[in-house]
Amino acid sequence: MDTSRMSQGQMIAGVAGFLLFIFLFLPWVGAEGVDESLSGWEANNPFDIVLLLTALVAIGAALGGGVQLPGISINGATAVLGIVSAIAILWFLIDYPEGLERKIGIFLSLLAAVGVAYGGFSAAQEEEQAY
Repeated sequence: MDTSRMSQGQMIAGVAGFLLFIFLFLPWVGAEGVDESLSGWEANNPFDIVLLLTALVAIGAALGGGVQLPGISINGATAVLGIVSAIAILWFLIDYPEGLERKIGIFLSLLAAVGVAYGGFSAAQEEEQAY
């Protein structure tokens, strides 16, 4: 992979997207005092597909792929998906299932989603300045 053609924002978004994908497999919630926990896929939240799409778009933007649509930049779409993902994770943090405690995976996923949003926004700004 030729990283010299990637902007710093695209690299940040790509790494954060990859980490977001990995963090979906970590424990997100679990019962208090019990070793069993649920990952981002198993936590029965409707946001796992949005988070997966965010991770894939961020990785695709970093690799230089993606569909070019008139008026829409892949970097801007990455930023929007990162923001939506961060809001979805925050919502799940606030309104999580009763009787369960938050685990490390949900906090790391929130940081990764913010990283995708920041990287996408930064790449979109760099792209705009280049024109």
